[in-house]
Amino acid sequence: MSDIVKALWGKLYAWALPAAMALGTAWFLIYRNASFLQFKSGLESSEKLWVFLALTAALAFTMNACSMQLYRFLEGYLLWPKWLQAAGVRRQLRIKQTLQRDLAGSGWRRGLALERLAQYPLDNAQVAPTRFGNALRAFETYGKTRFNLDSQTLWYELCAVAPKTVQTAIDDARSSVDFFIATTYLSFLIGVFGAACAIYERGPLLLVLVSVVALALSPICHWLAIRTTGEWAVAVQALVNVSRLKLAQAMGLEVPKSLAEEKKMWGLVTKYTYFARDADGAALDPYKKAETKHQCRCGGEGGAEAEGGDPGDDEDKDEDGEEEPAAEET
Repeated sequence: MSDIVKALWGKLYAWALPAAMALGTAWFLIYRNASFLQFKSGLESSEKLWVFLALTAALAFTMNACSMQLYRFLEGYLLWPKWLQAAGVRRQLRIKQTLQRDLAGSGWRRGLALERLAQYPLDNAQVAPTRFGNALRAFETYGKTRFNLDSQTLWYELCAVAPKTVQTAIDDARSSVDFFIATTYLSFLIGVFGAACAIYERGPLLLVLVSVVALALSPICHWLAIRTTGEWAVAVQALVNVSRLKLAQAMGLEVPKSLAEEKKMWGLVTKYTYFARDADGAALDPYKKAETKHQCRCGGEGGAEAEGGDPGDDEDKDEDGEEEPAAEET
């Protein structure tokens, strides 16, 4: 029950609170000062409160449901023409190169350069058109660049075996970013709405002031969204570093001793999960745990008997009684 309450509170904090703030601003500062919007609703105060809560819930639910689209627009993927995306990528690459040159310094200057450089993916081919997009790509590609493990493809598998503290940290960090993303969009919409009302009403000072403040608040919230991705990034980094070993155990795989072999194994897991090619699955056989191989050969769960095969076809020992290396399954 407590987990459900925490999840609901995360959604309330991330989407409903900005929605309530935006609707409250529109009601008290714009609607009441725009004469052409005035009409008699005939509702009591308590009924108006319920209408306000219903509108807040509807707006919060809609933004939560469309969160992927809201993110992708700020990342530079959705609705951006190709020429603008290309220009954005070139600009972000120049910024990244400048930060790399700043690493030649020392002290706090080098530390700041490292902090900002950490918000860019290591692979230049993964650089996105916007700063926000690069801040997300930096930790989305962390598992791929370090261990050849695509955390996006295996996200729910990693979360399933992750410690509770890591899961909570990821949810909390995501909620903080969601809050500023919602505020970015809603501030912009309130600013545009206030400006339109001010033009129609021929420039009431309060409406002009509300519009200017809301439009100025939108880029500030966008900058804060970029900054708060740092906590999200370290949480995902912990998820990959810690949970990949538990994930291998849960999948019946044995992590090789060398990093090069581990990268090869995770690359095969990712490809087999995504493409489901038999060749990739067969290439994973050498990484299976000994007991897993034995169960498969002796007709355990998912073994030869379960599939109607003859377990005698997979003899493990030669004529001298010595165990032979397990043959790769096809």
